[in-house]
Amino acid sequence: MQTSVERDSEGRAGERERTVSGFSFRKLFSDLAVYSSGTLLIKGMSIISAPIFTRLFDPDQYGAWSFINVAVAFLTGILMLGGDNAYTRYFFRCRTEEEKQILTTTWFTFLAVWSVVVIAATLPFSRTLAGWVLGTDQYRSAMVIGFLSAPPAMINLILSQVLRNRFQARTFATLNVMTAALTLILAVFFVLSFEMGVAGALLGAASAAVLMIPVRLWLVRDLLRFRFSMTFLKQLLLFGLPLVPMNIAFWLLSNADRIMLARLASLEAVGLYSIAASMAAVLMLLQNAVGQSWLPHAIKVYEEENRRAEAIISRTMVYFLAGSAVVVTGFAALAQEVLFILVPPVYYGAFVAIPFLAIGFHFFTTAHVSVVGIMVKDKTVYIMIACWLIAVINIGLNALLIPRFGIAGAAAATGSSYILFALGYAIASRKIWPVNYPGVTVAALLAIPPVAVGLIAMIALNGPGPVVNFLLKMVVLVAVLTVVMLIISRSEGVSLREAWKMIKKSDPGY
Repeated sequence: MQTSVERDSEGRAGERERTVSGFSFRKLFSDLAVYSSGTLLIKGMSIISAPIFTRLFDPDQYGAWSFINVAVAFLTGILMLGGDNAYTRYFFRCRTEEEKQILTTTWFTFLAVWSVVVIAATLPFSRTLAGWVLGTDQYRSAMVIGFLSAPPAMINLILSQVLRNRFQARTFATLNVMTAALTLILAVFFVLSFEMGVAGALLGAASAAVLMIPVRLWLVRDLLRFRFSMTFLKQLLLFGLPLVPMNIAFWLLSNADRIMLARLASLEAVGLYSIAASMAAVLMLLQNAVGQSWLPHAIKVYEEENRRAEAIISRTMVYFLAGSAVVVTGFAALAQEVLFILVPPVYYGAFVAIPFLAIGFHFFTTAHVSVVGIMVKDKTVYIMIACWLIAVINIGLNALLIPRFGIAGAAAATGSSYILFALGYAIASRKIWPVNYPGVTVAALLAIPPVAVGLIAMIALNGPGPVVNFLLKMVVLVAVLTVVMLIISRSEGVSLREAWKMIKKSDPGY
């Protein structure tokens, strides 16, 4: 027999279910779980490569490899022209399958031609760039291979966007895992079999990207037709081009630390920092999974159920921050032990950078929700302004902190910049499309990880020993999980037991 509390709880859940007919948190969280698992497996491949490459490369070589990967990511973003976000925005405006086919073919064709032009113009500067940034031109061949890998990487990304827009999360994740596995296998093959060093690792990534393009094209073949529309191209460029300066600024925000470490410290410092950044990138990749699963849902609900969109976005913020609080704390609690397992002792010093990066990434979770207001109102110029402002601040913070604190200073500068970046998104989004978030709940969920991660860092660096340290960090993690559950319980107006059931079902009531 049901109690009155249980009936009231079910009644509230049913009422919420009826308020939003088309949007489903269950579907959103299902997509997020698949995107996240695929992303974790992809990053798992990268982490598996760490003990391999840290033993094949000394910290200087590892730093050079990391920096070239950063440069390739920058070039890939330029080639994309904001194309993933632009394509998503107009994909859901298309009302017929024929319109989607014309849109897709137009954008893919233009980006392919554009990428060839950019690479042809960039390659002559590879020696100069390698010498200026890395202090030697011995990595010129690696730089050339990296630049050549950017167009196929861009094509893979835009083809993946089709799967996201169709909510084919499992296919998306499977293909990304295949790409990551192929990248690792080929990279190790070229490094060990041909003794190609850093160039071999980059050649493996380039080869994997090229081999995956036909597979991805086959899966989206129904959207590819020999049709080209200047009208669609103009709309896509008008939406996407303002995102290019934003992407440059975001690249500076994400990577100025490594550039300035190379200039103000050494490639060895870049190598150590790259290990920390590679581990912390697990959090960023999870956040990208959040964005990949959330943004299509958010745009769809705005277009089709506009009156209910604000309530959905508000509750999404709460649940994303609750999940992030637990994940970030768990990551920080295990990071030092993972370092001990994966890399040689010469890389153990990388841990000092991890807490700062983890906290910054937690705050950045809010940007994946607040950016919806900017995107649906087609005000991407606000994103560009925020990115450039924070990028300049980030460069200044790195210049101030790196000479004094080394890689810890670089991480503190980057983590602080991500916090400011999230704040900028929130201010811009509220100006364009105000959403009434539960302020006390959001503030509490934002405050928990800095306190918990700070305690974990103190334990890791000053604790009595590895075993006791680990146990103490687990206590902090359990305490965070308990507090987060209490916050969700209070926010939803249900018992702690009911809140746990809702989370286990990945269904917060809608």
